[in-house]
Amino acid sequence: MKIRSVRVLMVLGFVLLLLLSAQGGTAQSPVKLKLGYSVWVGYGPLFIARDKGYFTEQGLDVELVKVEDPKDRFTALAGNQLDGLVTTLDTMAQYWKAESPFKAFLGLDESSGGDGIVANPSINSVKDLKGKQIGVNVGSVSQFFLEYVLEQNGMSGDDVKLVKMKQGDVPAALAANRIDAGVTWEPHLSKSVKNGAKLIASSKETPGLIMDIMLLRNDVMKANPTAAPGLVAAWNKAIEYWKSNPDDADSIMQKGLGGFYETPDDIKADLAGATLFDAERNKQVFTGTDKGSAYATLKFAIDFYSKLGIITTPGKPEDMLDSSFVAPESMATMAATMSATSAK
Repeated sequence: MKIRSVRVLMVLGFVLLLLLSAQGGTAQSPVKLKLGYSVWVGYGPLFIARDKGYFTEQGLDVELVKVEDPKDRFTALAGNQLDGLVTTLDTMAQYWKAESPFKAFLGLDESSGGDGIVANPSINSVKDLKGKQIGVNVGSVSQFFLEYVLEQNGMSGDDVKLVKMKQGDVPAALAANRIDAGVTWEPHLSKSVKNGAKLIASSKETPGLIMDIMLLRNDVMKANPTAAPGLVAAWNKAIEYWKSNPDDADSIMQKGLGGFYETPDDIKADLAGATLFDAERNKQVFTGTDKGSAYATLKFAIDFYSKLGIITTPGKPEDMLDSSFVAPESMATMAATMSATSAK
């Protein structure tokens, strides 16, 4: 009888093992990720993905960590305190290092009017800025935008006088006539215009220039092959939820982001100046090297910050971008383009 009981127990144990094997991933622990972010409407869908359980569906346990200063965000990334983060392409270019590499693999949004240059009423165009004092957060995406707009108008940063200040300080400084013009983003941009300033340039005219992306450290991607595709899938699902349930989505984003977003209407207002990326838009942005693509914007940023001396050992765009998760076909296209370019 004892032998019989042992055999029964062995059979039951074997059956249990088979059942656990059949369940596959459900018995595995979720991949834990810490992602750094700052308060910006374009990062709002991350909270939809979190609160609606889309990260969990992909086998991910994502902790969203608020770190406002991009320098602190990248320091935490290099120190392995963060596994990844969200930021603009141009900011990413400043912090990439061969000894602590990371890759951008997903586009989140682009500024389509949410960033701009505001000036006192006597200034009518960008060319009128020559010799003027311009308030700008030096070394940030705002200076990046300013320099690009100046270049498009046959000028450079040497033609103006930069006054270092945070984006949120521009409206008051402009109203007090401490500066002639300023570069800022929403909601500070609209505040300046309401105070009587004139909008002389906005990111609506520079599609693809100010682009937010998600990145992960290379070692994290290697150790967790499901992390990047899972994040992409969760993001896409969050965007589709936002499209079909905008009011509830805006409410989730407002509660998650907090900061200067006090009501869902604040989210709606800033979304008027930003374009959230869905799966199709990501394919477009990560395909090719033409103007408006992630590659072209990153290349411009690397060249720009190298010229300023902010980047001393520039990397290559292809080392910082991984389009395989949003546009697999673009990898072959980019490789062919790089090969043709080097052949010349």
